[in-house]
Amino acid sequence: MKRYILIVCSILLCVSASAYTRLTNETYHFVSLHGDLGYSMLLHSIQGQTPASGMNTNIGVDYRLSHNNFLFSVGVEGMYALNANKLDKLDVSIPMMDTEGDLFDMHVLVDKSRDLSHMVNLNIPLLVGGEWGRFYFLVGPKVSLNLYGSTSSTAQVTTYGEYDRYYDDFYDMPNHQFVTGQQMSSANIPLKWNMNVMAHLEIGGRINHMYKNKQFHLHPDRVRMYIAGYVDFGLLNIHHSSGGAPLFEYRETDQGVQFYIQPLLVSSMSDNAVFRNLNFGIKYTIAFELPQHGKSFIYDYKKNEPFKRGGNQGIKH
Repeated sequence: MKRYILIVCSILLCVSASAYTRLTNETYHFVSLHGDLGYSMLLHSIQGQTPASGMNTNIGVDYRLSHNNFLFSVGVEGMYALNANKLDKLDVSIPMMDTEGDLFDMHVLVDKSRDLSHMVNLNIPLLVGGEWGRFYFLVGPKVSLNLYGSTSSTAQVTTYGEYDRYYDDFYDMPNHQFVTGQQMSSANIPLKWNMNVMAHLEIGGRINHMYKNKQFHLHPDRVRMYIAGYVDFGLLNIHHSSGGAPLFEYRETDQGVQFYIQPLLVSSMSDNAVFRNLNFGIKYTIAFELPQHGKSFIYDYKKNEPFKRGGNQGIKH
């Protein structure tokens, strides 16, 4: 997949390079604000587990250079990603002895397991591209530095007892720790994500290019608005973990058996696993043109007195 992305990026870079040259140079400088919202996936190498899914959003400010059809953009943005891992059902059998000394098996069914992970990053995008009429594109890397991360897990537990000498199993007896659908959760655990480099691609159009009438209050050449689709693909492993606890475990205490659930990202299942993020969605950008030095004066006849025919002046011969 990375090879295809590199091929597409190379083609787009070649196109943007050819857009740099024109007989008449037109150079504009902008400060732009952008916001985007999209779908997020946390891809990983854990066997038998589906990738985590969620949402991703970015808010940032950029400097944008437009030279002929060539575009260059550099800036800073804040990123937030929320992902949910859906875990498989667990069925654990624990040999036990009741208060009367009879042996039985306690079956523990762990269902509806889900853990959430949060990621807050500071991104530095460095993008190049091109703009032709209403169409534009930008491509390049984003350096992503982690500021905050956490994870937590929830599940439902059902327990029942199985005796060899009884035909039916024992359910819904809380005094014997046989419960149905009891909620179980972990604490909110801090999580440090690794530095990342994401390959970014956005393709879209200028949405105020056609508005040049008097009712449109923003000048279409001084203030430009764009909407685009974007893709961010992480090139590096953003997760590191070793020696994690089991995903599910139990301990015998004075109050009976206590059950514990562990988030996938800090469990032993994720030891030495590779995690990469993939985000795609919609991006909105508004760019404000900066003043240009040495710009020629444009005469506006509407701001001056109209020319009066006649009068008392004439040409001296």
